[in-house]
Amino acid sequence: MCWRPLFWILLIPSILFGQYTYVFNRYSLTDGLNTNKVNCVWQDQQGFLWIGTEVGIQRFDGRKFASFRYFQNESPPPSLGIDQIIGDEDGKIWLLQGSQIGRFDSSTFQYESVKIGADRDIPARNEFRLFKDSKGIVFLCASKYGLFWYDRNLGMFVNTGLPIQVPTNWGINNVIESAETGEYFLTSEEGLALFDSRTGSLFYKDHNPDQIPFFNPNVLPNTISFLKSTDRTWWATYWDYNTVKQSSVLLHYDPKLKTLLSDTLEHQPNYDYVLLNQILETENGQLWVGGANSLLSYEKNLRGFSQYLKSSPSEFDIKATHIRNLFEDREGNIWLSTENGLYVVDPKMRDIYNILVIDGLKKESAVNALLETQNGENWIGTWGIGILIYNQKFQEIPGIGFNDLNQEDVNLYGKIWDLCQHKTSGTIWSASQSGTLAVFDPKTKQVLHYLRPPVFEESTVRQIIEDRQGNLWFGTQSGQLVKWDGKHPIGNGSLQSVLNLKTIILRLYVDKDGLLWVGTHKDGVYVIDPKRGEILNHYDRELSDRNLISDNSVMDIQQFNDSIFFVGSDILNIVNKNSGNIKNITQRDGLNGSKISQMLMDDDGTLWFISNNGLSSYNYQKDIVNSYNNLHEIIYGEKTSATKWKMNNGELWFGGEDVVFGFDPSILKNNETPPAVVLTDFKLLNRFLNRDSILAQKEITFKHDQNSVTFYFSALTFNKQYQLQYYYRLLGLNDDWVRAERNLTANYTTLPPGRYTFQLKSRNFQGKESEKITALDFKILPPFYASSWFIVLIGLLIIGLVYFFYKLKINQLLALERLRNKVARDLHDDMGSTLSTINILSSMAKSKIVSDTVKSSTYLTKITDNSQRMMEDMDDIVWSIKPDNDNMHKIIARMREYATGVLEAKDITLQFQTEEHIYAEKLNMESRRDLFLIFKEVINNTVKYAHCNAVTVHINIDKKRLYMTIKDDGIGFDLTQVAAGNGLENIKNRSLSLGGHLQIKSTPGQGTEINLEIPMR
Repeated sequence: MCWRPLFWILLIPSILFGQYTYVFNRYSLTDGLNTNKVNCVWQDQQGFLWIGTEVGIQRFDGRKFASFRYFQNESPPPSLGIDQIIGDEDGKIWLLQGSQIGRFDSSTFQYESVKIGADRDIPARNEFRLFKDSKGIVFLCASKYGLFWYDRNLGMFVNTGLPIQVPTNWGINNVIESAETGEYFLTSEEGLALFDSRTGSLFYKDHNPDQIPFFNPNVLPNTISFLKSTDRTWWATYWDYNTVKQSSVLLHYDPKLKTLLSDTLEHQPNYDYVLLNQILETENGQLWVGGANSLLSYEKNLRGFSQYLKSSPSEFDIKATHIRNLFEDREGNIWLSTENGLYVVDPKMRDIYNILVIDGLKKESAVNALLETQNGENWIGTWGIGILIYNQKFQEIPGIGFNDLNQEDVNLYGKIWDLCQHKTSGTIWSASQSGTLAVFDPKTKQVLHYLRPPVFEESTVRQIIEDRQGNLWFGTQSGQLVKWDGKHPIGNGSLQSVLNLKTIILRLYVDKDGLLWVGTHKDGVYVIDPKRGEILNHYDRELSDRNLISDNSVMDIQQFNDSIFFVGSDILNIVNKNSGNIKNITQRDGLNGSKISQMLMDDDGTLWFISNNGLSSYNYQKDIVNSYNNLHEIIYGEKTSATKWKMNNGELWFGGEDVVFGFDPSILKNNETPPAVVLTDFKLLNRFLNRDSILAQKEITFKHDQNSVTFYFSALTFNKQYQLQYYYRLLGLNDDWVRAERNLTANYTTLPPGRYTFQLKSRNFQGKESEKITALDFKILPPFYASSWFIVLIGLLIIGLVYFFYKLKINQLLALERLRNKVARDLHDDMGSTLSTINILSSMAKSKIVSDTVKSSTYLTKITDNSQRMMEDMDDIVWSIKPDNDNMHKIIARMREYATGVLEAKDITLQFQTEEHIYAEKLNMESRRDLFLIFKEVINNTVKYAHCNAVTVHINIDKKRLYMTIKDDGIGFDLTQVAAGNGLENIKNRSLSLGGHLQIKSTPGQGTEINLEIPMR
C-alpha cells in the first residue's frame, strides 16, 4: 500500500511558544447532566440542544440542562439509553434506543413506538442507525440486515418499496446524502455503494464500470464512516484486519482525478486500539474525525491531522478516550459526546485568541515584560532565563543571552522586570534585579551596555518608560524615581534621581499631555511634571477625602480622554483629573474579582484589564463591566498579572507566571445584535409545567392560589451565551428592568390577582439590546369572594337588602298608617254610630221620661245595650292592637272565653278542640283581629239563628296554614234561599283579606258547618 503514506502530526500546544490550541469546555454531572456518559447531541428548530445519554434525554438551553418528569396523562420514552436523536418533518423527535425506535413529541410529552416490518429475523448483533434525507424520508439502517424506510401511511418501517436502491444482501451501516447531486452513499461491512437518484444507477464493488478505487474491496474492504466534503472529495474510514495492530484507516479520494490523495491516515501511534467512526465537516469546511482514542482535526496548511486526545491532558483538554458523536450547532460550535461528559469547542476561536503557553521556564520563570519592537519582533522578559525573542510569526530567534557574564551577574541581569525600546536610538533597555540595566542593539541582539548606576542603590528596577522629550524614567523597589536624559551618553553616571517616594514604584505612565503618573505601593498616585520634576497632584486615601481612591497600592494607570483616567488598585477607579472626583467600580457594579493589575485601551476606547479572576473589560461610555474566562475561550487570564503590551495590529497581550496570551479585541467583542430571549421553562408552585403547552395557550390563566411562579430563560446561543446580560420585568407589578443573575431565573411569590406581562430582553457587552422583547401574558384569577361577579352579586344583594328593609320599613309605616286608619274607621263606624244611637235614644228617653215612662224605660234599655256593645267592640279593638296577644295561646283563650260566655247564656254546649303545637304560633295584628271577628260573627249568628243545642269548634295549624271549623246541630238553612246579610258578607270579606278560603256547609234540619283556611303570617 505505497499509495497510503503515513501523515500524522501531533501538535502539543503546551510545549512550543507560538502554537495554537483549542479550549474544550466540559459539561458534567455537576453542571446538570444526568450522567457523564453522553451518546449524542441534536438541535431542534427553536435552537434547544437535545442530549442523549445512557440514562435518557435532556434539553440544554446554554445555561441549564432540563430533565423531564412525566405525569399521569403523558407517555415517556422507554427507560433506555438514547443512542441517536434526529428531527422529523412535523417537529417531533426520532429516538433510537438500541433496537427500540419511536417518535417523541416534546410539546405534549407523548411517545409513540414505531414498529419494524422485517420479512425475516434481524440478527442479534445488528446495530441500527437513523438517517433523514433532504426530502424528509426517514431511513433505518440495519448493519446485519439491510435498509428500511418509514412509510407514513403504514406508520412503520418497511423494506419494501425503498426510495433508493441497495445492493442485494448488504447490511447497511449508514446512509449519507449529497442533496446537491442527488447521490446516496451507503456504508456497509461489504464496502461502499453509491446510488444516483437522478439516473437510478447503483454503483458498488460488483458494478464498478468506472473502476473507482473506493468500490474496490482491495482498497476499501469495508466502510465504517464516509463523508463527501464541500470540495467534492471523498473521505472514508475502514477497519484493517490484516495488520499486526488492527485499527481504523482513513482514506481520501478525489473522484474528479480518480485518484487517492496523500493526506491519509494509516495506523495511529501511541494507542493500542483506535476506531475512527465519526467524520464531520463544519460549515466553514473544517474536517473533524472522532472515535475511540482519537479526535483529529485536519490542518489544511499542513495537509495533515492534529490529534486532540492526549495521554496527559491539561485543564481544558478532553479527558476522555472515546468520541461517541460529533455534532455542529448552528453557531459553528462542535459538541463532543464522550464517556466522560459533554465537551464543546468553538473552532473559530483558535485563530482569534492565540492562546500561548510557554513551557520549559520551570522554576523562577515568570514572564515580567512584553515588547513589540520597531521591526516587529516580540521580546519577552522573564525572571530567570533572561530574554526570549520571536519573529512576527512567533518563531523563536536564537542567539541572545548573557554568555559573556559570570553566573553571579547572569542572576542579576537575567532576572528581567521590564523592557523598553528608546524611540530615537532604537536601543532596547532591560530593567533587572539589584539596580541593574542592560542596553541591547536590536539588530545584533547583543548587549551594548551593562549598567549598575549607583543612583539605584542596588534596588531592583521595576519600571522603565520614555517621556515625550525622549528621556527614560526608571522606578525602583525602594521608591527612587530616576531620569536618564536622552541627549546624554549612556553610562552609570548619566542617570539622576528626581524624587524619592520611599515606597515601591509599581507603575510609570505618561499621559497625552506628557505628564508622568507614578503608581506606588500604599501611597497612591503621583502626577509629576517631567520637565521640572515637581509633584502636581497626589491621589491618596489618607491625604484627602476629596481625592479618595479605594486602595493606596496602584498597579496600573490608563488614560481615556483629556480628563478621565483609569487607576487600577484593589478595585477599578475612575479619576477625573479636572474635577478631582473619583468613581469606584466594585463588585456591586459587576467587577469580577479585585487586584486590578494590567490595563490596556483598545482602539475603540474599551478598557481591558487583568484581575485576580482573569480578564475583564470596561466600557466607560456604556458603564458596562464584563469578565472573560474559559467559556469565552480565555484561559489562564488570572496568571497574567505581571505585564501587558498593545501590538501594532491592535492585539492585546498579557503575561505572567509562565503564561502569555493575546487576542484581537474587535473579534472578542460581540458587535452583533443580541438574539431574542426564549422562555425555556416555567415552574408553578415549585412544579415544572410543560413549556410548550403553556406557550400554546391563547390566554394563560391561573387560580388565585397558583400565585408563585418561576421563569427560566436563555437566548439559545452557545458561543455568545456568556457575552450577554439578561434583563426582565413583570408589568403589572413593576415597570423597572431587573438584571438577571447567573442562573437566569425570575421568581415571583404570592402575586396578587391581576393581569401580568412578563418581559425579557438581552444586551451584549457593547450595550446593544435585542430587537425583540419577549413577552408572556398571563392572569391570576381572584378568589371567588374577590371576583367581579361575586362583588356584583354582593352589591346587588346589599342593594336588595337595603331595598328590602326600606320596603319593610315603608310597609311597616303603611301598615301602621292602615292600622291607624282602620282603628279610626272602626272607632268612627262602630263607636261613632253607637254613640250617635245612644245620643238619640237618650234624647228620646229624656223627652218621654215624664209623659211616657214605659217608652222612656225602653229607650234606656237600648242605651244600656248599645253601651255594652260599644264597650265590647272597644275591648276587641284594644285587644287586637296589644302585641302581647300575637301568640295563638292568647287568641284561642279569648275565642274560648267569648264563645263560652255567649253560648252558656243560651244553654248551648261548647266543645272547643285545638292541637297542642299551635300555641307557640303567632299571628300578626290584622290577621289576629280578622280571625277573631270572623269567629265572633259566626258564634253570634249561631246563637241568633241556629236554634242549636251544641257547638263544636276545632282549630289546627298544618304546613303554615290555619284551619278553623265551627259546627252546630241547629236547624240549618238552604244556602240557595238565604239572602246574604251584613254578617255573612263581613265573614267573607275578612277571609279574603286574610288571603284565605271560606266554605259554608248547611242543610235544613242538619245544622251548619263553616270551614276557614288562612295562611299564617
